Amino acid sequence: MNKKFDLILFDLDGTLFDTAKTLLDSIKGAVKLAGLRELTEDELNTFIGPPVVFSLKGYYPHLTNDEIDNLTTMYRDYYMKNEMLKANLFPGMLDVLKGLKENGYKVALATYKLMKCVIPLFENKDVAKYFDTLRGSTAEIGMSKTDIMRWAIEDCKITDCDKICMIGDTEHDLRGAINLGISFIGVNYGAKFKGLTEEEKNYEKIVAYVDNAIEILDYV
Repeated sequence: MNKKFDLILFDLDGTLFDTAKTLLDSIKGAVKLAGLRELTEDELNTFIGPPVVFSLKGYYPHLTNDEIDNLTTMYRDYYMKNEMLKANLFPGMLDVLKGLKENGYKVALATYKLMKCVIPLFENKDVAKYFDTLRGSTAEIGMSKTDIMRWAIEDCKITDCDKICMIGDTEHDLRGAINLGISFIGVNYGAKFKGLTEEEKNYEKIVAYVDNAIEILDYV
């Protein structure tokens, strides 16, 4: 393999793992338990990508911040109890992780998902061994994707931005790469990219957009 990068950062939901159904079933479960109006399929689909708390605020604007926090906690609890371990790696992703490990790349996770959800999932699926560091959220709000990505990079002690590539499926991942001045590979099989500006679409360090996981190895 002709290495172009030293460090590869991965998003989790919609990039490494196919978590869409588990996340949406958890939203539906929490909303039902809270006695709130059910969300339509179109509304539910907007939850894939951004932090859940932001979407809940948009669809239930009459709730106070404390009530939104409680609803978010209900969602997390439902997810951890009923859905979390049902998610699987996307087809070909295990071969990607093995290939990166065998060829001496540093590999890091940078996700909005809470670490208390990340660790059990990675241990259950036996993939933590392929990563040099795992970085996720440690609080419900207040962290940007850029912050999480920066911490993962600092953990791996790679300082040359030209040797770092982020792989993700949403505008949050791309914007984090732009903010940090690193390369980016987008995956088309996840949540999709929404609301990108022309400048973001034409970011000079976009390497490629891939339609399946195994293609990643062609560009790193």
